[in-house]
Amino acid sequence: MAALTTYVKGDGDALRNNALGMRFVEKFTIDTATTNVADSAILKLMDVPADTYIEDIVVEVRTAEGGTLTLDIGDYLIATEAAVDADGYFDGLNGNSAAVSTVRAQLAEDTTAIAYAEGKFYSSHNSFIGILFNDAADAAIFDVYIIGTKLGN
Repeated sequence: MAALTTYVKGDGDALRNNALGMRFVEKFTIDTATTNVADSAILKLMDVPADTYIEDIVVEVRTAEGGTLTLDIGDYLIATEAAVDADGYFDGLNGNSAAVSTVRAQLAEDTTAIAYAEGKFYSSHNSFIGILFNDAADAAIFDVYIIGTKLGN
């Protein structure tokens, strides 16, 4: 697993400073032009606290890769880094097209395509959200916004 700080700019302040029951938006910037990412690399974005509902993830590709780049976004176990559902939020997201994609928008297109199209509730603190690079990347720059609500202590 690639070190988060090598690739991602974002510090988790929105979630840490979030009052119980308030919505948060975590923003992470991935800049593969500065630090290349290998094929099959998994970048850890955010540990998900217990009693948290992740309602949507938005990805804005600001600079297209310029070649083939597909991404999966899903959840993994913290203890083993094994995939729970590696493409639960996005499956084959196009990193070679400057565009904005949301998990909820996929629901309107195909209700069976995405496991977490209506969000996911995490009852315990044992998962993190990560990005699987299905192809190597050396030019793409994109922002990932994780939108959710902390529902318990």
